[in-house]
Amino acid sequence: MKRSIVRNLAQGAYHLDAWLQANLGRRYNSFLGVGLVLGFIHQIQDLPKDFAHGGGISTILVALMDVALIINQAGQFHEHLEKRSTMPKQAPLLRRGKGGKAVASPSSSTGQLEADPANDKG
Repeated sequence: MKRSIVRNLAQGAYHLDAWLQANLGRRYNSFLGVGLVLGFIHQIQDLPKDFAHGGGISTILVALMDVALIINQAGQFHEHLEKRSTMPKQAPLLRRGKGGKAVASPSSSTGQLEADPANDKG
């Protein structure tokens, strides 16, 4: 029973990730990249705290787990960078209108931004 719940959660997360990749692309990957870097920094900052608690097998196991997580996150970040470098560039979500104010105007059919003729000076 527990195994099927974990498996269903993992499968749901996999499908959600695929959907986000397909619909948000580089924006989603940029968000993931920031999260991976912040998680990596947090793990490195916590490592000395684990060793400061003194000796004992539990302290060593916690420290080894943190090192393993740091290695894993570095590998995930590498995969993220590789995937991101192969993705096509996307139009920005916002453009600047008169007075430098951010204005969103995605095209309903393509999801790309449309030029606003009122702001064109050509």
